[in-house]
Amino acid sequence: MSPMTLPAPTPRSRSATREPDGLQWKARILAGDASAAGDLLAAHLTPIHQFVHFRIGRDAELVEDVVQDTFLTALQSIRNFDGRSDLRGWLVGIAKNKIREVRRKKAPRRIEDVLAESDADIDAILADVSREPLPDHVLELRETQELVGAALSSLPADYQRALIDKYVEGLSTADIGRAVGKSEKAAESLLTRSRVAFARVLELLATKRGGLT
Repeated sequence: MSPMTLPAPTPRSRSATREPDGLQWKARILAGDASAAGDLLAAHLTPIHQFVHFRIGRDAELVEDVVQDTFLTALQSIRNFDGRSDLRGWLVGIAKNKIREVRRKKAPRRIEDVLAESDADIDAILADVSREPLPDHVLELRETQELVGAALSSLPADYQRALIDKYVEGLSTADIGRAVGKSEKAAESLLTRSRVAFARVLELLATKRGGLT
C-alpha cells in the first residue's frame, strides 16, 4: 500500500471548543461535507497513530499502512457507527482488527504482541481503577521508554492528557482542572485515577514481557 498524504493536524488551544461527537462527524461525512474527512483525520490521527505504533513496533511503513487502512475503513463504514461508543473507541476497534490481520502473518513475541493479548486485562484494570490504591512500587521501577509509551497509549484520552500535563508539561493540579473545566478537587481525582491506571497497565505489561529493563 502506498504511503498516504495526511492533512496536518490543526493546533488547538486549551480554550478551544470541544470536538464534535461521533454522530456529528457521521452526519457531516454522509452529507458530503468536503472538509469532514480531513477534519476527522486531523482530530484523531495522533492517538490512533500512537495506538498502532506501540502495537506494531518500529516498522514505520507498516504503521502508516495500518493507520491508513483504519481511516479508510472508518470512512467506508461510517454508516455503521451508532454512537453507543465514542468515535475514538470505534476507531481503536477498527485499528485492533487491522492489527490482528497483520499479526496473522507475524509471530514474534515483542511488546506489541504482549499488548495484543492484554486488551481484556487492560479493560478490566480500567473498569476497576477507581477502587484501587496506587501501587507506588511500580512507579519506582526503571521503566524503558518503549514500555512506558505502550502503557500510556493504552489509557483513555483524558488519562493520557492528565499524566502528560502533570509530568511532562509540569502543570499544577489547578491548571489541569482549568484546562478541562473541572475543579481542582475533580482534577486531583482524575490525576489519581490516571496514575493508578498507568501503574497497573505498566505492571501488567512488564510482568507479561518478563520484567522491566
